[in-house]
Amino acid sequence: MPVFTRPVLVGFVAASVLLSAACSSDNPKVAPATQQPSPSALPSLGPNAAAERDALIAYRGMWSAVVEAAKTSDPEAPGVRKYAMDQALRLITSSLYTDREQGKVTKGDLVLNPKVTGAKPAQAPNEVTVLDCVDSTKWLKYKTTGGLADDKPGGKHRTTATVKLTGNTWKVSSFLLEESGTCS
Repeated sequence: MPVFTRPVLVGFVAASVLLSAACSSDNPKVAPATQQPSPSALPSLGPNAAAERDALIAYRGMWSAVVEAAKTSDPEAPGVRKYAMDQALRLITSSLYTDREQGKVTKGDLVLNPKVTGAKPAQAPNEVTVLDCVDSTKWLKYKTTGGLADDKPGGKHRTTATVKLTGNTWKVSSFLLEESGTCS
């Protein structure tokens, strides 16, 4: 079974959307959610460009919130709910609960390079598809008592996400994080 840099990724792999496209290894690190620009602070764009920009902000924000919540295996972390809903939120919180019960936390950096691969409807998108290659090689699972939880390295996971507009807020509604080695 695939891994979310150790057991955390296991819950994320059984997700919803699959898309065929290449991933890149020249990925920037995940910025903390507090450093994500708000859509209102960004330049005015047409509806398609604005939807793509805002969806990518939500996608990056979700991963940043996951990285922060994983440091303490906190399934109640508010940042996660700010950027994720539906299947995505269930996968994340389930993995965090499991880690907390098993006395594990995840530390380090994830590297992302998301790209929009689709938006619908065409004239005023309220749903955007994002393709990424999530690099978890430096995001490692530790025991809360200290030391690595196992000796398995992280890897690069092809990831497809659906980001939806709910009211005035973009959130990741689902994602499929494939097993390690599915992108480069």
